[in-house]
Amino acid sequence: MIDLDGNPMTREKIRAAIQIYNSESRGSQAFAKLPRALISILDALAVGKTTYVKGTDGQLQVNRRKDKSVVAG
Repeated sequence: MIDLDGNPMTREKIRAAIQIYNSESRGSQAFAKLPRALISILDALAVGKTTYVKGTDGQLQVNRRKDKSVVAG
């Protein structure tokens, strides 16, 4: 995953971005700093499904729960 500044993201940065995705509204400044590719991946993730996001230090498993929140495993 590439950050907005063009640098690759680590798994910890991806986890932090997912926390912002879950907690902030879409119009907030914090949400605007998330990578658009990550937002697209998380928006397309269906309830109960799993996908993987690649960071510089390995892959990160991402699930969508029944309450519509996204969890990084």
